[in-house]
Amino acid sequence: MRRLCVALSAALVLWTQPGGAMEPSDPSMSYPGAVALSQGSNGAWGYKSFPQLLPLYIFEGEPAGRPLCDRDCTAVWPIVRAQSNDKPVGLWTIVKRDDGRLQWAYKNSPVYTYFEDRPNDPKGAGKNMDWYLDEHGIAYLASVGVSMSPSPTDVQTERVKKMDATAELLLP
Repeated sequence: MRRLCVALSAALVLWTQPGGAMEPSDPSMSYPGAVALSQGSNGAWGYKSFPQLLPLYIFEGEPAGRPLCDRDCTAVWPIVRAQSNDKPVGLWTIVKRDDGRLQWAYKNSPVYTYFEDRPNDPKGAGKNMDWYLDEHGIAYLASVGVSMSPSPTDVQTERVKKMDATAELLLP
């Protein structure tokens, strides 16, 4: 019983200390509640979605602060959604999508997950944002149960040809 009281007292002291289990002393290490910082089996740290713990991605080549991943694209690359009462924290900001949804962004780059990923099993790294719009990509998505519009519109095709955006794992 005495050991329990000592342990509880120590925990209470640590819990009530300023800075204990609060915001990190370096504001750039803060992140929103929709995100977790996790250490992989290889020892490397990476950001994951919370609570699913799926790897997070940004698209190298996507304009800063301007998500170009449209409705069909988000079937493959789900957004990390921000709530209307969320506030920017550390290097994390919030961008408003054309459809009105709010999306978390890291260093002003919109953040996504990938539909085939599982915790600790990233499969989206290196894929291009436009890969799913050609007939092979659409056939692939249909084969794994993702329903998309029958064919890309001229506007989508024109936009994709001008964009070269490749998925990168989001690391601190």
